[in-house]
Amino acid sequence: MTADTTAPAVHRHLVLTSTNDEALRLAASGAPAGTAVVAEEQTAGRGRAGHSWNSPPGVALLFSVVLRPALPPERLPLVPLACGCAISRAVVDFTALPARVKWPNDILVNGRKCAGLLCEAASGAVVCGVGVNVNTPPEALPPRPIFPASSLLAESGASSPFDREALLSAMLDALPKAVSRLEEPDGPDWLAREFAARDALRGRAVKVALPDGSTATGVASGIAPSGALLLADVGQGLGGGAAGDGSAVVFREIFAGSVSL
Repeated sequence: MTADTTAPAVHRHLVLTSTNDEALRLAASGAPAGTAVVAEEQTAGRGRAGHSWNSPPGVALLFSVVLRPALPPERLPLVPLACGCAISRAVVDFTALPARVKWPNDILVNGRKCAGLLCEAASGAVVCGVGVNVNTPPEALPPRPIFPASSLLAESGASSPFDREALLSAMLDALPKAVSRLEEPDGPDWLAREFAARDALRGRAVKVALPDGSTATGVASGIAPSGALLLADVGQGLGGGAAGDGSAVVFREIFAGSVSL
């Protein structure tokens, strides 16, 4: 028997409402893992929590990948973090820029947002949507008061644009590999190490706007085995560890929310 070495299809479009919507449609029709949808422009691109993602054509990467992780349900929340680590690593390897992951789904370079991810599950698959400001000019970037938007080109200071096609190829290769690594028995331990090496928030005092409208505050302390953000709160007299002054440290797990400083 000859192994099937056919590469997954890459569906290219000039304009789409959303690459995630198209990838979800393909997943529902049985598209295999690794199938990708790429667009030069999105008219209704979206990020996490209903945020929009807009970019002028020809300067960014806008794509989605069908993933079919063979994972138990309790491990599925780790998939977006593994994808974030994969995108971060690809940026570092391709540009030598210090790309870091801001829990749960942003890629920061020098504290500025250059990429974002949105993972959505349906039809037995997970679709990972990625937007990367590669060569986006500053005037085309949206205003952001915290973690301001930037591009890889701007952060590099280079005079020549990056090769978007080569970076896309690296990312399309990296995402399925990260999921495959997560599927291994020690996958969660691997992810904990990988995320710790790329964590943009660890050790910083943060505020998290929670889905119920409340706010959690504390010191970002990595991720829990569940993939939740760990917030350390010193001096509450319970649990988790000890601060330098001998008071107790409570670790709170945050499963969803928007992080600011």
